[in-house]
Amino acid sequence: MPRKKKPVPKKFRFPKRVAVFPLPNLTLFPEVEVPLYIFEPRYRQMLADSLAGNKFIAISLLRKGWEGEEEPYPSHEIVGVGYIKAARENSDGTSHIILKGVARARILRYTQMEPYRIAEIRRVPDRIKNSDELQNLNRVLQGLFIQKLRFVSEKPGENLSLPKELEDPVILSHFVSFIINAGPYLKQSILETTNVNCRVQHLISILKEEISPPGSQN
Repeated sequence: MPRKKKPVPKKFRFPKRVAVFPLPNLTLFPEVEVPLYIFEPRYRQMLADSLAGNKFIAISLLRKGWEGEEEPYPSHEIVGVGYIKAARENSDGTSHIILKGVARARILRYTQMEPYRIAEIRRVPDRIKNSDELQNLNRVLQGLFIQKLRFVSEKPGENLSLPKELEDPVILSHFVSFIINAGPYLKQSILETTNVNCRVQHLISILKEEISPPGSQN
């Protein structure tokens, strides 16, 4: 049975306890929406309980080498916390959901491991080292981001502009972190970078290399 969309409230109480979904290849960034397919019985239960509760789920990246470990597989303590924006239950009991990232958090301790994980968490805010420097860095990042968008556009010569919300350097940095061509562990490292100036500088370097890799003629 289809479930109605559940919009993220403009003001919400950040949860102190949340279900944790460990995944091997996904890092959830604030403000970014990701589609997820829920099929394992334990995670179907997690989804049902979350929908009936606070509607939040945290994504925790499994640690490198987890394949050689026994369950519960080790995962990172810094997680992306998301709100279930939409959920559709399929006829076979599986579900497709849209999870919208709202914040970064640290797992303080697990209060449950079976059948799925539940943890107490604490929000980890961003820090701006130098506002003037950040504005300058943000202009560079915006330009590089637009160049990247042109590469994948069906009309690369078309003038592109960013939505108003992406003028915010913090929000833009989270979007760029999600779309860069990087592995999950590099993205996890970026998620854990709370200094926005440092994060934007790192993203600028990554985008420059993507757009004009070493040895290219550009």
